[in-house]
Amino acid sequence: MKDFIEKCKDRFYSEYLLYTALESELLFFVVCDAIFLTQVKKLTLEQISEITFLSLIFSLLVQYPLLKFVHRAGNSISLRLGSIVFLLSAICITFAPNYVTVLAGGFLKCIGNTLGAVGPAIMKKHLAGHGSENQFVSYQSDANGFAALVMMASSFFCGPLFAVNAYYPMFACILLCIGGVMVSFRITHNELFQETALPVSASRQSADGRQRAGHSFGVLLFSSFAIVTALSGVGLTYSRLNFQELLSGSGSEYVVSLLSIVSTMIYLFRFLSDLAMRKVYYKLGDNTYAIAGALLMAGLMLQVFPWFHSEVDAAGVLFMGYLMQAFVRDPYITLVQNSSLEGGNYRNQQSSLVAQNAAKKVGALLLAGASIIILHEGDILWVMTMMAAASGMNLLLSFMIMGKGRAKLQ
Repeated sequence: MKDFIEKCKDRFYSEYLLYTALESELLFFVVCDAIFLTQVKKLTLEQISEITFLSLIFSLLVQYPLLKFVHRAGNSISLRLGSIVFLLSAICITFAPNYVTVLAGGFLKCIGNTLGAVGPAIMKKHLAGHGSENQFVSYQSDANGFAALVMMASSFFCGPLFAVNAYYPMFACILLCIGGVMVSFRITHNELFQETALPVSASRQSADGRQRAGHSFGVLLFSSFAIVTALSGVGLTYSRLNFQELLSGSGSEYVVSLLSIVSTMIYLFRFLSDLAMRKVYYKLGDNTYAIAGALLMAGLMLQVFPWFHSEVDAAGVLFMGYLMQAFVRDPYITLVQNSSLEGGNYRNQQSSLVAQNAAKKVGALLLAGASIIILHEGDILWVMTMMAAASGMNLLLSFMIMGKGRAKLQ
């Protein structure tokens, strides 16, 4: 606690915590998205699936043009513009009169996410300027943990707000997005004229970055990143279907209230994971990749297990598996960001972060496509089995990443 208070004396640190919390997701909407779009906007589940799929395709198509923009405009301007586009996304979705406008909101959200992906590079540069570059995992974990607490609070209040008026959670979402825009301008106002400067020993680090880019380490890292973010992101949607089957025939207010409780627990676990995995990383280093991979695989095995043992309380076991999926997400993303930002120059760091965003979209798209094919002929059990198998593949990749990481140190 004393360490946290000491860090908060740094204005940049406290503002970065707030920025990460407000810009990680469309708060409130992430809890009630399906209910809001079906009950309020009168969209069908098929239309919502189309919006998700088309948004992923659009996101992949704009990655390279957006990267070129980030290279030209710089991290600070990109971060500010991303926050503004994120706000426009929330406004589009809230006041959308039809399917096309909701889709436009989804597209804007993709653009905002990609532009905002450079946030960790700004943090890394700030730490490097103060001689604390090796503390990135600690600082980013703090930011993710604070974001989880804010998401937990928004999840808790989403249900009661929705019960009063279905639009109230979305109005709250817009207000928080406005706050995100304001913080994005504050966090970058001292960075605008410093972005051409390279870190100490830039020429050597740039050479190291180019050499590392050609290594299989990068391929392993981004492949694992794509799998983990898909299984702990889109994968949670399919895991949630197991719970929703128990709620057939229930009213929308009851469903949103229950989802609020579940989401609150999810974000509490994400907060705890940021605290725990940070300590594990500084003790075990790259071995943390395997620990996170094993936890993800265990969570998905729990998602499959109840189907084969009818005497087990399926709901409880599924819930535990659901929590374990969410537990590894933030720490794993921080690990990959730390590995990809080490020793790179300004442009390499931008490219790495945007490439991670693209890898996340590719993983989500492949998982969504495979799940649609499976569900066309089978049921949710086979989707969960496929996801459990993918987590096993990721665990193998984690061990390979550890081996490559040790090789780099020799």
